[in-house]
Amino acid sequence: MAGSERGGGRALLIGNSRWHWAQRHDHGVRVDHGGPDPARIGSEPPIWAAVGSVPEQLMAHQDLRIRLEDVPFPQAPPWLGVDRALGAWMAWRCSQERKLDCSRGLLLVDAGTVLSITRVTADGCFGGGQLIPGYRLQLQAMAEGTVGLPSTADLSDDDEAFQEVFPQLTVAAMRRGVLEAMLATITAAQQHAQGLLWICGGDAALVQRHWTGSPSLLQLEGDLQLQALLNLGAGLSSGRDR
Repeated sequence: MAGSERGGGRALLIGNSRWHWAQRHDHGVRVDHGGPDPARIGSEPPIWAAVGSVPEQLMAHQDLRIRLEDVPFPQAPPWLGVDRALGAWMAWRCSQERKLDCSRGLLLVDAGTVLSITRVTADGCFGGGQLIPGYRLQLQAMAEGTVGLPSTADLSDDDEAFQEVFPQLTVAAMRRGVLEAMLATITAAQQHAQGLLWICGGDAALVQRHWTGSPSLLQLEGDLQLQALLNLGAGLSSGRDR
């Protein structure tokens, strides 16, 4: 791979519900997120990783795939999702580069379809974690699992929707309740860990806006996994045998 980057400077993370793209350009990296779009893969596939369904176009390009064993995240068990490993490794690496205090390790909160909390120990190793349904998945479960609760799929997540702590309207009460449950889970985990808190994922900004803990502990970086893919892709051996 001398002189060039595998995948053409592109990266794709196939999530449970959305696809996440990154593209290097002269002024940095452009990222975007959307539904599955196999046509976008093109004739020069990107570096990629997957936790969701893999399209046929990528099955023949296993040499461009980043798997769990490709992520330098010590003590990661074989069942750990590659997205969690990518994000945790990148959060640790960024913490080191920024000279942040990692003496108590860190927690990575990935606020996506599933809200995952991954602990990184003070020596940069996997230290366990927690999983709960994410913001939209909790709302969907309430709507689909009951007769009387409505769907909230078409509603935006502006700050006005969360102005009341105890809303009278059912939809507002559902949304506020789910947000509070997520925040409480994150707060309790951070109190146990006592270290840095990194937040990424589609609902990272929502969590950050309503976080009431110490701002000095919080690091917001929405696209850690894509950064990790681009970094690992730049050093991926073109001759490895899958």
